[in-house]
Amino acid sequence: MEYDEREPTWLILKKAAEQLFKQGKIAFTRRELINYAKKYLAPDRPVSSLDFEVDLVTVNGSSKDKYRDPEKLFLFRIGRGKYTLYDPELHGPIEKYLGVVTGIPTRKNVLENVAESLEKRGYHVQEVNQPGRATAPDLIATDSSEKVGIWIIDPAGDHRSQMRALAYSIGSALIERKKYNWVMVIAPPDILAHIPSDIREVLEKHGIRFVIIEEERRYTVKL
Repeated sequence: MEYDEREPTWLILKKAAEQLFKQGKIAFTRRELINYAKKYLAPDRPVSSLDFEVDLVTVNGSSKDKYRDPEKLFLFRIGRGKYTLYDPELHGPIEKYLGVVTGIPTRKNVLENVAESLEKRGYHVQEVNQPGRATAPDLIATDSSEKVGIWIIDPAGDHRSQMRALAYSIGSALIERKKYNWVMVIAPPDILAHIPSDIREVLEKHGIRFVIIEEERRYTVKL
């Protein structure tokens, strides 16, 4: 394979991951990825550079220096030292891992506003930070008698991303349902309006409630 020494390290790793994937290696270790990139794509690139870059291109990685450009985020960590290609349909929208969306306010602001609305109703609210668990809720609210899992569709996102996030959140809520007394999917009213009434009724019977989030002076939920 032809090697272009001017190629950035992130692109070399991306090509390596895609080629491993095409060869049937759906999941691969950090070492397998680096060795493949070094052997077939960048023989002159230091192993230390390749290794350092892995954390920067991992969507759910914990590095504070990871890239913000979606094109450069293509790995998803599925276990200690084990990765696969990031797939938004399987792992959820990239905004969930970046912590921000393109627009104002930031996702952090949205989570804080929602948490404050719930705390006013007597709940203790904590943000969930489990990068390796793709179906985890955004927030968990508890009081003396119940525990509630909460997924939030970013109001600042574009319509397509919001619809994709809605489908993903409903699927995640169904998977995680047994861990909570009930679960909540919070979304803008125009997004929730896309759920057929009969489907919504069935989901609500299974303990999945849909709650509107609206922007007034700040984001609030209409419980």
